Amino acid sequence: MKSKSKSLDLIIKILAALLVITIILKLFVIEFYKISGQSMTPAIKSGSTIAVSKISYGLVLPFSDKLLFNWSGPKKGDVVFYMYNDRMVIKRCAATAGDTLEYSYNSGYNLKVNGKTVSLTKNQYENLKNTTSVPENTILALGDNSEFSIDSRNYGFVPVNNILGRVLCR
Repeated sequence: MKSKSKSLDLIIKILAALLVITIILKLFVIEFYKISGQSMTPAIKSGSTIAVSKISYGLVLPFSDKLLFNWSGPKKGDVVFYMYNDRMVIKRCAATAGDTLEYSYNSGYNLKVNGKTVSLTKNQYENLKNTTSVPENTILALGDNSEFSIDSRNYGFVPVNNILGRVLCR
């Protein structure tokens, strides 16, 4: 009987340790999300499940939308995760602090950033036209599918401290 009791104790301790490890991983390290929407198509399709590293840029304060500590910022091309209007947002970092922004309105409204030209609506153009570079401690976040994306063109630059993670895989 003692060996069964010891085995049961060991199993309970292992399960408890696994539970604690799982909670720590979920709170601080990695999170999985199911995507709805077309703003990142074709890179991330609606219905896809993505893994987000919560420790890529800093330590996320559990149960919040802020970083407790920040040790690096996103790089151009990173697909980042942040909250906007209490909604999870996944967008690509198109530009970082100091990058030059060029605007044209000859044949439609356009933004040129890091060699890429992005179409703008008149309202988006009006929102951004007075900014010639990405402000310090922010990024320009754009959806890959600009026709269906509500992004920095609509609501402005994303503060680096609001970025909660980087998409690892999709």
